[in-house]
Amino acid sequence: MDIVSVIGRYVNLKQTGRNYVGLCPFHSEKTPSFSVNPEKRFFYCFGCGTGGNVINFVMRMHNLPFTEAVIQLAGDAGIEVPQISQEERRSHELRERIMEINQLAARYYYRTLRSPAAEHACRYLAGRGISQALARTFFLGYAPDGWDQLVQFLEGQQVNLEDAQTAGLISLGQKGYVDRFRARIIFPICDHLGRFIGFGGRIIGDGHPKYLNTAETPVFQKGRVFYGLNWAKDAIKRADRAVIVEGYTDVISLYAKGVQNVVASLGTALTTAHARLLGRFTKHVTIAFDGDQAGERATLRGMQLLTQAGMSVRVARLGSGQDPDGFARSHSSEDVQAWLAQAQPLVEYMINQALAQHNLDTREGKLAASHEVITVLAEIENAVERDEYIRYAAGKLRVHEDSLRADVNKHRTGGTREQSDSHTRPRNRHTIRRVQIPTVSHGELVERDLLRWVLHQPELLDQVTAAGFAAEDFAAAEYRHLFSLLVQGEWDELGANTAGQLLSLDQPTGQWQEYLNQFQAVVWKRRLSEIEEKLSSLENEREGFDIHMELYVLLKHYYDLRQTVFLSKEKRAARPGGRGEDA
Repeated sequence: MDIVSVIGRYVNLKQTGRNYVGLCPFHSEKTPSFSVNPEKRFFYCFGCGTGGNVINFVMRMHNLPFTEAVIQLAGDAGIEVPQISQEERRSHELRERIMEINQLAARYYYRTLRSPAAEHACRYLAGRGISQALARTFFLGYAPDGWDQLVQFLEGQQVNLEDAQTAGLISLGQKGYVDRFRARIIFPICDHLGRFIGFGGRIIGDGHPKYLNTAETPVFQKGRVFYGLNWAKDAIKRADRAVIVEGYTDVISLYAKGVQNVVASLGTALTTAHARLLGRFTKHVTIAFDGDQAGERATLRGMQLLTQAGMSVRVARLGSGQDPDGFARSHSSEDVQAWLAQAQPLVEYMINQALAQHNLDTREGKLAASHEVITVLAEIENAVERDEYIRYAAGKLRVHEDSLRADVNKHRTGGTREQSDSHTRPRNRHTIRRVQIPTVSHGELVERDLLRWVLHQPELLDQVTAAGFAAEDFAAAEYRHLFSLLVQGEWDELGANTAGQLLSLDQPTGQWQEYLNQFQAVVWKRRLSEIEEKLSSLENEREGFDIHMELYVLLKHYYDLRQTVFLSKEKRAARPGGRGEDA
């Protein structure tokens, strides 16, 4: 649903760059401070601090509960909303209350860090290389050293303390409610939409535990969230790569050195939910965990899970006892970028791990290392890639390349595989299945043909942008970059690779509108898949009415377009020699 159209019914909006501005309907003002961002589908008033999505706006404008606001918007769009059970309504309303309480708490902690009572906390942050600007960027706060400081604040805000307890902010003791976080630096944890869902607290000085996180709540599950994703997601999409670290300060220190596509797993093992969430933004990951044994074990587990999820994984290694936070603080931005650029591909990392566990100067050590390396190499399906790594491993092992190749081929044909799997399985066994070079998908072919049209007839670019499409709508990274350059008018920067290859091809045959329709169908189908992934990731959380809303609207547009594409194919098929393909 177009947020500008909805809000425009109540506010006189004027376009200023990418945003629309007007007088805030929620407080009296003479100078416009109310802004609407149609790309992010978000509004915010810099005067009173009110913000949210289109549903939040209707709720606030008409003083409606969430479900009634959804029903009103659906009615305006001509969409039938399924009935919501009382249990679902109560669950959603509790989640909304928890996030509102978390936002209040985040602001309280943020203000406390900037009070005289937190001078020692500010000195501590400065000593860790975290400037005031960085602290503001990550909305860092401080929980004072008192038993019920937050409790008193929340009571003053008329917050139901039972809800605050459910949010994991306070607990019930013998003498009443007490704060969960005390005398700690506070790291607010947001979901990828920027909503406050939990907190991490780091004690200053000695004490245990050093880090304390929000317990599991209806809105916060550690295995389903990345710290920093709300800040990093745009950078991840631009770079088409995410850097995964372990902790809060790892994220902040790398961010300070220009690495903005970085997120943290909050010190927990990566899960399939993590992989699914990150997969919305990229399929390329660099793991940069600590350089100790625990970090190495976590790296191996993470690699296995991410590769099983279809991701391409690299590993940025650190020396024993080092972590990304300390490395970033003690090195220049250039050194940090170089370290990440030198991240090892998955197979190379696994070979080196196998070699590092054995003494290659002894016969026994070399045989054991060779066995583990052969097992890794035999799993590589692409013959060219396998040959490259055989050469690499032979040099490391100081053995003849042909001998190693013969052993790998023997293992692949089953000569030793069954025995090795059942008796001598290597300690760091890790199935990689780096499958052969993937075939080009139908979606990529559609993207390619659309760009061929635009490169041959540049005036068509306006029609693509007028239809509401942007670089982010291209799945292939090279096409995304190419379209971005075209939109910016930087034709001289196109280069000879992708653009040259497309220009070397003839202009596609057929009607331009048919290609544009097919591109629309591909993009909307991809959006549907993304929404379905969002819905599947909710599982038992009973959230996402706004996601359902988006799904219904998109389904309507998608099937309307499918009909348009189908009719155009029918016409094309009716011509002599005509043929159509599935969209």
